[in-house]
Amino acid sequence: MIQKITIQERMRNKALNALDEVEFEIDLLMENKGKSNFSMYKYLKQIDYSGKVIAFMQGFTHDIKFEIENEEGCEQLDEAYNFLTPAQKKKVIAKLEGIENDIDKYVSEYKPIRKPRKPKSPKQLVSKLPFLKQHGKYHSVDPEEIIRARMLFTYNVASKKFTKFETYGGLSVKGSRIIDYDVCEEKTLTDMKLLDSSSSYSLLSDQI
Repeated sequence: MIQKITIQERMRNKALNALDEVEFEIDLLMENKGKSNFSMYKYLKQIDYSGKVIAFMQGFTHDIKFEIENEEGCEQLDEAYNFLTPAQKKKVIAKLEGIENDIDKYVSEYKPIRKPRKPKSPKQLVSKLPFLKQHGKYHSVDPEEIIRARMLFTYNVASKKFTKFETYGGLSVKGSRIIDYDVCEEKTLTDMKLLDSSSSYSLLSDQI
């Protein structure tokens, strides 16, 4: 049975693969006795991985730094790094600390760039708007015409409520509601003939 790799493991593997280049630069740093123009921060900006991925790199130079400092006086470590003078060791350690600082800086500064949402079309905006296509001789306007309209009349055939929506910037719809209006006037309409003057701008409903 093949074990599924978790998201955390994928991110960790991605970070470890990116460290191959850094380990190469550290090898050059050793060969050049502490001299290097490598910028960890520029490298991280170049690969442009998320802060969560780069966080898996934190602390990866600690073992090398521990060996070079050799505070416990291990003879084998002294021999392994005897090609460096004390001054050169300080330079190497400073570079390693700089790499760690750059990693911390990148992780703390990283902010993902979110793609802007594609605006909904008028058809999508009015998809949940309840309305009646026809009531007697009266017909509703196409609901899509509501979007960006400056005036709209609605008539609820059940409650006999006649409502005028008016705006300066254009109406819109959210779910089953008319929104973005500046003026909303409502009254009970008993004489259906009064719809004749506004029927071309009306939306008939038994729910709104």
